Amino acid sequence: MRHGWITTLRLDGSPRASRVWFVESGGSVWIATAEANRKVADIRRDPRSTFAVEGRHGARTMTASIQSIDSEPGVLASFTRDYDGWDASDPTADGPRVLIRLTAPEQQFSDESRQPPAGE
Repeated sequence: MRHGWITTLRLDGSPRASRVWFVESGGSVWIATAEANRKVADIRRDPRSTFAVEGRHGARTMTASIQSIDSEPGVLASFTRDYDGWDASDPTADGPRVLIRLTAPEQQFSDESRQPPAGE
């Protein structure tokens, strides 16, 4: 299982980081989450975010949008495949769910950013 970190902006502009499961599809990063999560409210107010893959140096500045949970059946199938049968659309535990779609204007991971900082 792969983990990532999405950072959104609180109302006061300070960052909110959340560890998430994610899939990549169609040039976007997708996160399934409960609609009531604070990161969803953050994104609805301000779509600026960053995303980092756990275990990799560097992060991408991205734009986030909220999509209906049933808008991308292929993405939901990827979650089921990649996360041991998990049904990302199941509202039983957290209530109604949504998809977060993260898009980057361009590839921002350079070879240099993948290297550990000097001294590590």
